[in-house]
Amino acid sequence: NPLYFFLERYMQSFATEMNQFIDAIVNDTEPPVGIEAGLQSVLIALAAKKSVAEHRPVKLSEIQ
Repeated sequence: NPLYFFLERYMQSFATEMNQFIDAIVNDTEPPVGIEAGLQSVLIALAAKKSVAEHRPVKLSEIQ
């Protein structure tokens, strides 16, 4: 059966990412997912929220 709930779908991915982040801290190395990827995720979410509120497509350049 397909997994519908967010945590069911992404729990393993979240656990893997957290383990890699902790490993990077412990070993003083760069995490595999950098700050730019995190920033892009936030910008995309903000653009989506604005798009819903304004009932129109929103470009990322409007958010940055």
